[in-house]
Amino acid sequence: MIKKLLLLLTILSSSAWANKQELTLYFIPSPLGMDWSSPVNLTVSAVKNIISLKPRFMGHVFVELKCADNHELTGMTSKTFDYLNQLLVEQRGLGILYHSFQGSLEDKGEVQKELREYLQTGHANFTRFLLNKNQCQRAAQYLSEYRKNNIQRYYGLANRPRYGEGAGCTAFGVSFVEVLNLLDQEMREAWSQTINIPLIFSGPPLKDQGVSLFKVLMNAHKWASENESHQKLTFWDPDKMHQWVKKKVNLKQSSYSILKIEKAEGVVFDKGHFPAPEGPIWLQHLDPVYQKNK
Repeated sequence: MIKKLLLLLTILSSSAWANKQELTLYFIPSPLGMDWSSPVNLTVSAVKNIISLKPRFMGHVFVELKCADNHELTGMTSKTFDYLNQLLVEQRGLGILYHSFQGSLEDKGEVQKELREYLQTGHANFTRFLLNKNQCQRAAQYLSEYRKNNIQRYYGLANRPRYGEGAGCTAFGVSFVEVLNLLDQEMREAWSQTINIPLIFSGPPLKDQGVSLFKVLMNAHKWASENESHQKLTFWDPDKMHQWVKKKVNLKQSSYSILKIEKAEGVVFDKGHFPAPEGPIWLQHLDPVYQKNK
């Protein structure tokens, strides 16, 4: 009886402690949807989202990390939203998917204000991971080193944060889950997309010669096949992440709980029973061409 009571107290104590340590990814979908079915459809949908003048035209991901008294709330963003200039003047064509803009980490106060609006309207949803102390410290260390090494200076869809390349907003968010080794196969498949970018419609940095937006719109009706000259791109899609959470909320499975904040619903996974990974936070850079293209 005493052993059972001690075990129960240990579980309750562990759970209470874990609840003080949490990582939350907030998913904001694109205003009008991004159509990745073909280069033409992608370009048209991107332009429509841009000229709608609504914020976060490609969708967005915020990262919140609570480690006892330490509270972080941020996200990756671009300092220069000159997408139309890059397409029309710089003639990057589909090469823009590999372009790095000048990036920065978002201010906590500004994120709080914007996120509050999304939660109050239900425009956002979220995935939360309950952590233990060591997991939370590892995530906090990653963010601290990310800032210290100025990894945020580059913002781009193709950039890999743990290789020091910078990140897009979604890759930045997912990198925290990766650092803690909590990204399972279901999430990996449901949150990501892979496309073959045809080099014939790609300008810098994939090719030196520019490609006009008109040429892309008139001719790029499909992604490249494996036999065609292409650059493969795997990326994290905020629209897919948002849809995944909606499905999980509707399914109501036993492996997670559902939490509502204002009008926004999300899923909560208790991962505090897993040990914090002991491997390196940062990975070896495997693409020397990346720095050349800067």
